[in-house]
Amino acid sequence: MIKRVLYITLAISMVACGSARKGARVTTPAESATKDSTSVAGSSANTEKAVDAENKFWGKLLGEACRELKQENICLSPLSAQFAMAMVANGAEGETKQQICDAMQLGKDANTRSRSLLNDIGAKTVWSENCDVRIANSIWIKKDFNVRKKFIETNKESFDALVESVEFNQEAVKRVNEWCKENTNGKIPTILDRFTESDRMLLINALYFKAAWSKPFQEHNTTDKKFTTEKGEEIKVPTMMMRSNETFYKDDVVAMVAKRLQGGYSMLFILPGADVKCDEAAEYVANDFNGFLQKMEVCDVTLSLPKFSTDFGTSLKPILEKLGIKRAFGNDAQFDKISDEPLFISDVVQKTYINVNEKGTEAAAVTMAITGALSMKAPKIEIITFDRPFIYAIIKENCNEILFTGKVGNPIAK
Repeated sequence: MIKRVLYITLAISMVACGSARKGARVTTPAESATKDSTSVAGSSANTEKAVDAENKFWGKLLGEACRELKQENICLSPLSAQFAMAMVANGAEGETKQQICDAMQLGKDANTRSRSLLNDIGAKTVWSENCDVRIANSIWIKKDFNVRKKFIETNKESFDALVESVEFNQEAVKRVNEWCKENTNGKIPTILDRFTESDRMLLINALYFKAAWSKPFQEHNTTDKKFTTEKGEEIKVPTMMMRSNETFYKDDVVAMVAKRLQGGYSMLFILPGADVKCDEAAEYVANDFNGFLQKMEVCDVTLSLPKFSTDFGTSLKPILEKLGIKRAFGNDAQFDKISDEPLFISDVVQKTYINVNEKGTEAAAVTMAITGALSMKAPKIEIITFDRPFIYAIIKENCNEILFTGKVGNPIAK
């Protein structure tokens, strides 16, 4: 029996921490949060279990990527991956669906959860020059390939998916790439080179994020400082520095600082201990992510952080196989809810871009505390210097959802 191909490009995620374009759309903070009490640790009761599961996924994804890819710099979007795989899971049955849901930590009602996230991140928006967040989903179907109506309707309803039936030729390749470029503000201009004879469907999630720091770094404080790369080489890298009240946590395994972004987001920087690997640190923190966030407290932090920029692209197939998705990639894949024609997933591709620098606009009413109101006593003084490989995560504060995560092993390597 000849199997036809599903091609999934989770592929087009982008994040940049700096000034966003004027007139951009931004997700608002939680409706119940005030400007003086916004908290990274404030998950709602209805979504707590789902968020806990999803946060374990980002650690597993990044940890496995660090071991499998062996690249100095990695940038991934767990949220983008979950959206794309949740769409394809709507067409799966039996063990195929179970493996996808278990590995991606999708839960029993992934469609409702995805709809909620789209509403939270993509729909509740205001105009701002300091934050721009976009999520888009699309399904591209080879012309004359019969797809079950329910599969299409479910993905339209739950994911706002654009559905196009096209000839799989170079003109279609151009249209797909134009869609990707448009939905990532030009940062991911191409995701597809060509279609193969066996391709039947392309599922894409695009996630774009750009936000200014609530309290920007001052460019005149950026100087070249020593950084020991993952390979053990000592190099000089442009390093930003500032002293401010930030949320902080430290134990024998990791030190963490959360720096706020405009629009109700934060960027968490995690420095593994001297003898701790990045993959170990990611899994350690993700295993009890909400617990760690609740342990963080406001401190007087002197932060030294390298500037970095990374263009990244990889096949997630070997990583997802390690996480337990086996059958979807094989000849015994069960995608009967998509079509009568036998199908399997040929590849899962993700492309990302990240740029972290000094830029940003400080809003007058933004609070310094992420995990609660400041106490009356003076905060503890802490110094954290990111002078060796570290990991990071972009967090939506009102639900602790991880949009992006990655590893920096060499800040000046592109």
